[in-house]
Amino acid sequence: MGELRAVMQAQRACRRFDPDGDVPDRDIELILDAAVHAPSAENSQPWVFVVVRSAEARAALSELWTAGWTAGGAEFVRSRTDDKVYADLDSGIMRGGFASAPIIVVVGADLERVPEAYAPSSVYPAAQNFLLAAADLGYGTCLTTGLTSMYVEPVRELLALPDSVLPMAAIYLGQPERRLGPPRRRPATESTYREHYKAPW
Repeated sequence: MGELRAVMQAQRACRRFDPDGDVPDRDIELILDAAVHAPSAENSQPWVFVVVRSAEARAALSELWTAGWTAGGAEFVRSRTDDKVYADLDSGIMRGGFASAPIIVVVGADLERVPEAYAPSSVYPAAQNFLLAAADLGYGTCLTTGLTSMYVEPVRELLALPDSVLPMAAIYLGQPERRLGPPRRRPATESTYREHYKAPW
């Protein structure tokens, strides 16, 4: 539990990657093996992972992200978050932070295995396992859903996904450009209640 807890408390979003950092296939396989040990609705295991290494495909995905950011995404995020988080996101999208990741893993749900209503609860736990396993191996990751929620059809076309596979997240993976500090989190007790909402823990 100590080692697991340490990884869980250290894992955080990375939005700037070392473009020369290597991620061997063996490490990707270890990460994916952890991912598929997540729970899913009725053990349907509907996850689909497309590991994108091609510079051309990664650039195309990054261009979609840039288009969404400049078409209103930036204003939406600025209205909801603080300056530091906004600047980090803007750097990731507009100044090459995400584009420098050597790998993008698009995570989807096979809707022939699970009803769409159960897709999030069946796919996002696998994505979380992916993030934790990558952190345990020393990699940086950033899970994003804007790309797959705003550009479902372009992502499907780019990756040759059938209509039965719903893209749900894109995970950027690579060696961090710099050492990542611990994530900022409010204490759990600030959002935990006893018996009913607003009753102090």
